[in-house]
Amino acid sequence: MVIRFMTCALAAALSATLARADEVQLLPPPGISNGFDPIPVTAWRIGALELRDPHVYYSLGLCVDVTDELNANIAQQLDADADGDGNYDSSAVEFMLPYGTGFEEAFGSIEGICSTASPSQCAPAALPAVPRWYAPYALAPPTVCLGPLPGTTSGYTPPVPAPGGNCFATTVIDTTFAFGTLSVPLWDTALAAPWPATTGSTSGGLMRGFLRESDADQITVDLGTGPVTLSSVLPGGTGSCATGVTNGIDSDRNEPGWWMYLEYRLDAVSLSDY
Repeated sequence: MVIRFMTCALAAALSATLARADEVQLLPPPGISNGFDPIPVTAWRIGALELRDPHVYYSLGLCVDVTDELNANIAQQLDADADGDGNYDSSAVEFMLPYGTGFEEAFGSIEGICSTASPSQCAPAALPAVPRWYAPYALAPPTVCLGPLPGTTSGYTPPVPAPGGNCFATTVIDTTFAFGTLSVPLWDTALAAPWPATTGSTSGGLMRGFLRESDADQITVDLGTGPVTLSSVLPGGTGSCATGVTNGIDSDRNEPGWWMYLEYRLDAVSLSDY
């Protein structure tokens, strides 16, 4: 399978890296690489996704942490084939091109149509892909590919993962994270994970991005108890019952909001027709 990728457009879409002190510093490479030549693609479906920080809270007389219920609902949706057509109802696909050369190369995210068979066969559901650069690393502690920024987490268990050792990291961009019918705009998003296998599954990945409170005020979610604004279920948000949570409200570019940390698993797939 090959893919044609306009890396000149990719370079123009990228922003500078935001990182903590012991993270790798990855910037877009200068100039244009690969041109319009065919490039082999290696792809994975996000087969598991769990919110690690912040937690979500709902008032049921008492202020209740419902993060486990939210993550269980996400897991159910990721595994769903409600119409029985042999494809998952929702699939986010990540791909590298090429895979593991040791240099900065292209990395993309795309909505996919993926079969429930194992291994899954995927085709793009929408174009274009969200473009980034990535690089593989072999790191020694305390350096990591990506982790929580200082003063932005609240000490929950399980903690936010910090992929290190043999891992990859992507450049940072502003984008919209889409899951089913829900779209969440996130600033300064970055991805990292232990180096992913081309077969089977690789766990322990981290997706990090900043959700502005002003955006969360405009987004409606349903946690099974009726529609509410997203900000109202996050610590310190407008109308939230969760007040006084340590590092409940963060900031980025002088805007209040939340650094969102999601742990994910990559399941190797084949990506065709792209």
